[in-house]
Amino acid sequence: MNTNTTHATHTTLAGCENHPETVELLREIRDELRDFNKDMDRLNQLTEEQVVSTVQNRKVAAITLMFVIPSTFAAIPGANFEHLNEYGFDNFFALPVLVGSVVLSALATFGLVKKKGWL
Repeated sequence: MNTNTTHATHTTLAGCENHPETVELLREIRDELRDFNKDMDRLNQLTEEQVVSTVQNRKVAAITLMFVIPSTFAAIPGANFEHLNEYGFDNFFALPVLVGSVVLSALATFGLVKKKGWL
């Protein structure tokens, strides 16, 4: 406690010599306020740690998301291009359309993640 606070406490308590209950009550209030300040400092520290953790988790989620979408390239060689004509694809355009949709979705995801500030 600094000297100004000590002086103010002694000054405040100086007029209460005849009221020991008041002095005891003021000391209890002071102690409770000190405990409250310590609790608030601990809570503030926890909150800062949670913010850092949330930012790190968002970055990991964004990076994972951006790798999951291009991983669909692994499914392209297994696509049955002979029967894609049923869905309106010509065999010549089937592969470029699939690759283009994967690249477009990956870029859109990157843009969305960047816009939200996760990266």
